[in-house]
Order: sequence, then structure tokens, then C-alpha cells
Amino acid sequence: MSSYNKQKGSKFETDVMKYLRKLGHFAERLAKAGANDEGDIVTIIAGQTYILECKNRKSLNLPAFWDEAQVEAKNYAKARGMVATPPAYVIVKRRQHGVEKAWVIQDLDQWLEQRSKL
Repeated sequence: MSSYNKQKGSKFETDVMKYLRKLGHFAERLAKAGANDEGDIVTIIAGQTYILECKNRKSLNLPAFWDEAQVEAKNYAKARGMVATPPAYVIVKRRQHGVEKAWVIQDLDQWLEQRSKL
């Protein structure tokens, strides 16, 4: 990945973090750890911890992004001795739109689980 692309990705992660904070949520960027990465951002919303994998790419590979997010959430939980793995989501930058219009990718099981808690 080029230096320019890393800068784009880093800026998007920071923008997502700042947006979540502006809305009053806890949000922190997570340190990169190679094979032991724990996601890009940890956020806590309504008492629930979430791991976010942020992507600002020209081409999308949703299956790979999804798999990465799930592995990194497991790494996050393992590093902290957590029994349950926090839900992980992929946040995808939308071209020519602000951070508030980014897409949130989740699977159907997560979506249904959230609906059952409402």
C-alpha cells in the first residue's frame, strides 16, 4: 500500500473517531499490531463495545474486509481476557461524501440481533 493510501486510511479513521466523539460516544483509535491487529477503532455506545474496521479504498472487497474485522475483534477480546468477542463492523468511506454518510457493513445475524434488542 502506498504512503498516500495509508494517509487516506489514517485520515478516515481519525474522521470516524472524531465524528463518534462529537456525538458523545467514547471512541479511540487502536494501535497497529500486524497479525495481532485489534481493529482500527474501539467505540462504546449505550454500554456496548464495538470494534470498527475502517476502509477508504477505491475498490471494495467486502468479504475480505468482513473477515479482517471479525479476526481483529477476536484479537481485541483475547488481548483483554474478554469472554465474549465484541461485535465488529466495517465502516466504508463513500466517495465524495462526508464521514456521516459512510456505509456500515454488518451481516444479517448482527442486524437481526440488534433488532431483537429494540
